[in-house]
Amino acid sequence: MPAVVRGGRRQASPTGAKAEAKPAARGNGKARANERSGSRKGMAPGKSSVIGAVHMPNELTAWLAVLVIAGLLSVVLMTGHRAEALGASVSGFIDGRLASIGLKLQKVQLVNVSPEASPDVRKALKFSKDQPFALMDLNAVQKDVENVGWVKSATIRRQFPGVLIIDVVERPRLAVWQNAGRFAVIDDQGQTIPEANYARFSDLPFVVGEGANEAAPEIIELMRQRPALLQKTYALQRVDTRRWNILLKNGGIIKLPALNQDQALARLDALIAQQRVLDQGFASIDLLDPDSLVVVPLDAHPASPPTPVIRQ
Repeated sequence: MPAVVRGGRRQASPTGAKAEAKPAARGNGKARANERSGSRKGMAPGKSSVIGAVHMPNELTAWLAVLVIAGLLSVVLMTGHRAEALGASVSGFIDGRLASIGLKLQKVQLVNVSPEASPDVRKALKFSKDQPFALMDLNAVQKDVENVGWVKSATIRRQFPGVLIIDVVERPRLAVWQNAGRFAVIDDQGQTIPEANYARFSDLPFVVGEGANEAAPEIIELMRQRPALLQKTYALQRVDTRRWNILLKNGGIIKLPALNQDQALARLDALIAQQRVLDQGFASIDLLDPDSLVVVPLDAHPASPPTPVIRQ
């Protein structure tokens, strides 16, 4: 059909216009695709999606690690002593593996332990030869050793591959104490040593009476400053929990005051030096009055054995 001419111009048919527009549309789509693919310089199409995929596993691993740590922490907080048991189980497993390669307990070495104390210290040890050694609880061993009456303090250390060293400071044996028919060895603080057999310590000073154990350190220190007097002393008798009588082996009695006993003994020192009373013998010397000194000779008051004191 021929084109219609109006106003001297020829108008193209609609069909032709559409046909001409289609190629242009295809060209514009291709341009937009090229623009998207070229948004990163020198990068092939689809490169950005590949890089994103590389980072995803690392990030996921990090979050998983955080979740695992948080979960373990929650378990520990909620289980309480069960967590300790779990830790002990792990330690036991490790210790067992170390033992399998030779780290076993082979020897226990006691340092500064007396023959009297050695059996009781060894008895307190709660382990045996060939047990795992590397992760042994040294604090527990120290506590067990220090629970022994002989022991004041203890230091425990390992010596690889298999020696356990137990270094002990023993409580000093001060005196044998008798009270109410019972005997005990006491230390320098007046505390009894339960494991000590008093019959084996006949060389120690002998103190008698209620409260004598607590007051013994002071009087024994004063007596040690006077070895000649201490050698002739049979017992130190506590009187009314206040003062001391010195009971001599020959039956003589020296009465000390409750207060200022060091001054009273200084007066006795002068009497011994001037009149040699320890060699001459006497029934009693009364030092109770700080302004006077009364010596009762043997003839005036025959000495008798100290019957209240019986040392077996």
